Amino acid sequence: MGTAVSVDIPECRDEVVFRRVFTRLRDIDERFSTYKTASEVSRFGRRELGETELSPELSQVIKACNLAEKQTGGYFSAWAAGAFEPSGYVKGWAIAQVGKIIEAAGYKTFCIGAGGDILARSDSGKVWNIGIQSPHDKHEILDRLSISNGAVCTSGSYERGDHIINPKTKKPAAKFLSVTITGPEIITADILATAVIASEEKKPGFLQNFPAYKVILAV
Repeated sequence: MGTAVSVDIPECRDEVVFRRVFTRLRDIDERFSTYKTASEVSRFGRRELGETELSPELSQVIKACNLAEKQTGGYFSAWAAGAFEPSGYVKGWAIAQVGKIIEAAGYKTFCIGAGGDILARSDSGKVWNIGIQSPHDKHEILDRLSISNGAVCTSGSYERGDHIINPKTKKPAAKFLSVTITGPEIITADILATAVIASEEKKPGFLQNFPAYKVILAV
């Protein structure tokens, strides 16, 4: 996934659960990393694989990215830079996948963080305190959130440069330093974080279709 991942399961003392989580994350990285030339997604991007040769997971991700593009008026596009680049979807999806592993093991209170994306769950009354890093100073906090069950996803240019493309202009989206989306579900929050920053609009029209999700902007 090209980023550090943290997993906190307060009541868990079973290393097997953590091994399952990180094994799954490594498997996802092997399949979906655009930095690895031998990954399935890279081979698909080079047109070495036809659609009938794809794994069920990659086929599912492609369909989901197509749907997300429609839902955001084209501002979420896994093809914005020309080649297939689904990382704006895959990171949130990967976190959701390992969240299911943790829940299947019987744990309902946990927090997973990966490169600005966080999934928090609690059935014990625990509140997770989350700080959003300021894009102006990594030692400063832009905002503080307290959530029991929800997702927080941040996209921005302050660490990786202007890597998000506005699909309408085909140019890097540079208006916002960061966009953070909070809401109940991490895949949707991840999609919206990318779409809002790509739109370069404070209140793009597609957000009205997602009333449970809130936006925190930094310029």
